[in-house]
Amino acid sequence: MSILNSIEISRVEMSPVEESSYTAEGPSKKAMCAMAFLKIIELCLIICCVGLIDEPATHSQLRAFVTPRVCAICYAAFGCYLIYTAIYLIMILVGDILNWRHNAVWMFIALTLFVICSGLLFRNWSQMKEYNYWHPNMQRLDLVLATASVALVTALIFIFDLCVTVRFGIQGDLD
Repeated sequence: MSILNSIEISRVEMSPVEESSYTAEGPSKKAMCAMAFLKIIELCLIICCVGLIDEPATHSQLRAFVTPRVCAICYAAFGCYLIYTAIYLIMILVGDILNWRHNAVWMFIALTLFVICSGLLFRNWSQMKEYNYWHPNMQRLDLVLATASVALVTALIFIFDLCVTVRFGIQGDLD
């Protein structure tokens, strides 16, 4: 027992720890603000798309304005990204952010879906002119054209968002 009492535990002196060597800084404020601003713009444009497609899709007795398949694709794309963008904004408010690679994949898929929706809506609008049937209320046809245009602008915003996300991600501002 006396041997154990006489052994002294030595202390190892360590160099002072730098603040940035072991702690993650998280996303920069500049990147978070830019991403939040883009998401707010996207959310507003998506809400416009949903509002514009609603009248020709649900209240038209003549399905020549928008075919049911195009309605289904538009509602799926617009609804999905409406929910995704709202969740992303809530995550930014809480202080948590999605990995930039995952966000870039989501933006690429959104870009693809919105270009497809825009193309199909433009095609429906163009084909309506070939039917030689002009309904007395052509406002629904104008709404189809407006939805296609807003969806195309939203796709351009998604391209910009994709570029900004990749740029901030490669620089390390979104880690």
